[in-house]
Amino acid sequence: MNMSVSAQQRPRPGAAIGVGVFILLALAGLFYVKWDPYFHKAFVAAAHHSIGASILSGPAAGAPAAGWKAAWDFTIAYGKDIWEALIVGLVLGAGVQALLPRLWLLRLLGGTRYQGTAVGGLAAVPSMM
Repeated sequence: MNMSVSAQQRPRPGAAIGVGVFILLALAGLFYVKWDPYFHKAFVAAAHHSIGASILSGPAAGAPAAGWKAAWDFTIAYGKDIWEALIVGLVLGAGVQALLPRLWLLRLLGGTRYQGTAVGGLAAVPSMM
C-alpha cells in the first residue's frame, strides 16, 4: 500500500497566503462597493423615507415610455451604477480560480447533499446578492 500523498492532494506551499489574499480582496472590495455605500443609504432612507431618484425614471414622476431609447438609456445608467461592483465580482471570480485551493473548495462545496448549496448561499450573504 502506497502511503504517500499524491501531488494533486498535497496543499500548495503558498495556499494559506492565497486564501489570505483572497479574503483581503473580498473584504476590501465588498466594503468599497457594497457595505459602505449601503450603510450611508440606510441613514438617508431613515431621514428622508427615500433613497433618491429611481434609476429608471430619474427625477421624473413616472417611467419613460417603453422603447429602444428607454432601454438603451437604462442600460447606460445601470452600467454607470454597477461598474465598480462588476469589476470586484470579476476580480473575486478570478481569485477563486487562482488563489483558493481546488481540493478545499471541492470538499466545502462539493458533495451530493445540501451542504454545498447551504455553504454557497451563506457565502453570498455578505455580498448582498
